[in-house]
Amino acid sequence: MAMSRTLFFGRLKSLTGKAPQEFIRILKLERAAELLKQKTPVTEVAVMTGFANSKYFSTIFKKHFGVSPSKFCEQN
Repeated sequence: MAMSRTLFFGRLKSLTGKAPQEFIRILKLERAAELLKQKTPVTEVAVMTGFANSKYFSTIFKKHFGVSPSKFCEQN
């Protein structure tokens, strides 16, 4: 089924309540949390989940989960 980009973005937002970029970021952060639970180092998790800058990753992670990646590791 062919679908325009605009239609796809609209459908995604109506299903998830999130813009595509935000939805993808949340998926990446959920994957990052899984990796951190496996004791993968924070800098590796940042790279593995597509964040080029580990400082930005830490900021976004804390905004989403309410704790820094290192605190998240300690708690899990």
